[in-house]
Amino acid sequence: MKKFISLLAVGLVAGSLAACAPRTTENTCDVDKLDGTTVCFDETTGRFAIEKDAVLRFGADNDDFGNAIVALWDATYPEHAGKVQFVNNGSQGSADALAEQQGEYPDVFMVIDGEVPRNNTHILPIHSALANIIKANSIQSFYQAGNSLATATHYAPMTYDGMAFLVNLSMLEALGISTVDSDGDGLPDAVDTFEEIFALSTSWIGNRPTYKGKAVNIVFPMSLGEPWSGYSSLTAGGWSLFPTGDATKPGYDDPKFAAGLEFVLAAKAAQVSVEESGEVTPGSAMGWRWDPVLNDETAPFGLVGTWMNVAGAVANNGANFAITPMPTWNGNPLRPFVKTKGFVINAYTQNRSAATELLRLVYSQAGFQAMVDSSSYAPSLVDGSALVPTLAEGSVQAQFMTGFVNNYPEPALLLPNNPQMKAMDAAYYPFMSPILQAVWDGELTVAEAVAEIIADSNEKIALENQ
Repeated sequence: MKKFISLLAVGLVAGSLAACAPRTTENTCDVDKLDGTTVCFDETTGRFAIEKDAVLRFGADNDDFGNAIVALWDATYPEHAGKVQFVNNGSQGSADALAEQQGEYPDVFMVIDGEVPRNNTHILPIHSALANIIKANSIQSFYQAGNSLATATHYAPMTYDGMAFLVNLSMLEALGISTVDSDGDGLPDAVDTFEEIFALSTSWIGNRPTYKGKAVNIVFPMSLGEPWSGYSSLTAGGWSLFPTGDATKPGYDDPKFAAGLEFVLAAKAAQVSVEESGEVTPGSAMGWRWDPVLNDETAPFGLVGTWMNVAGAVANNGANFAITPMPTWNGNPLRPFVKTKGFVINAYTQNRSAATELLRLVYSQAGFQAMVDSSSYAPSLVDGSALVPTLAEGSVQAQFMTGFVNNYPEPALLLPNNPQMKAMDAAYYPFMSPILQAVWDGELTVAEAVAEIIADSNEKIALENQ
């Protein structure tokens, strides 16, 4: 991501936005009087007015979804058909891009929740009529992740962005392992704990079975060099990052964190990943290895992300996969990170009312339906929400929503004295990969690893939190 603009520039932009803060009118709207800086909600229609000459750009990171929203707009507002254009601009939304591109940047665009608070100077506060709908239908933790610094609502969470457990049922059946799930937890009873998975792996030491002509050398491709997906292993003892909500206290002194490192050693002892030579895979080679589990069937178990093309993989390899919650270890369910992607309005839009109406349409039942019909995105909504789209039974989205039942919302905390610095960038990402790899490779004991990460993270937090 590009570096952020200077504090002076932020201050100047904030002042300019305050000077042209959105004015609102109530009840009905006179379109002829809209000048692009006014957000007008028509209580009669329940919609926001659309400026007569408004042309909008809608940004997202999925072409099919973006085009589906354009089609929904054209069908909903035939008098304004062709006035919304889709551009695939990813889902970051950095301050530099917003400040430098301004009018060229999409009017309504997708962002990751944790990026919003430190960029909301460049994001338009959402009109209360729509903000109330967003707040009422959002899961609180994900709403707060994108609106943690704001007195107003800037962010509308729409879809989960995370990983769940993946089981290759076809591989298990071919290897003679029962896939019966009598307790209905989504996991085969024979392998619904990591104790059972590690026991299976142990039974294969020195005698690896084959599947589709290839040796099954990987049972679970634990991630050591990629700390975001590797987080779940650290939760095996019940630990969670920043457990008190204090951005300066990651919690590495909790004995439950050490228990997560012991889980990593148990995985090594079970030889969950070996090379063709039979040697245990070195820590340096255990980075991001989840895509081959789905696409190439390299292991019976793994993680799968919401952005991965599950349907495409099934079409290519014919496997029967199940997306489920993580298995337990000593009774504790492992908890991968999950966050959300959603939408915001560009503060530099030339058509604030029309842009707000576009967001209202996106954040509607029809908008959520367009999203699930055109992508693998799983909707993030509170139970009982009237906006919940229709999902096919057993669909990828439905499986992900079940699989996320124990996931941990990725902390979107900022350092209190330096709100341009994410707490995870100071306390987690710089240290976790080398620590996990050193423990796996036997270069550090668990006690040594805990002591080292406490010292290093405390030093880094103190340096950045100024």
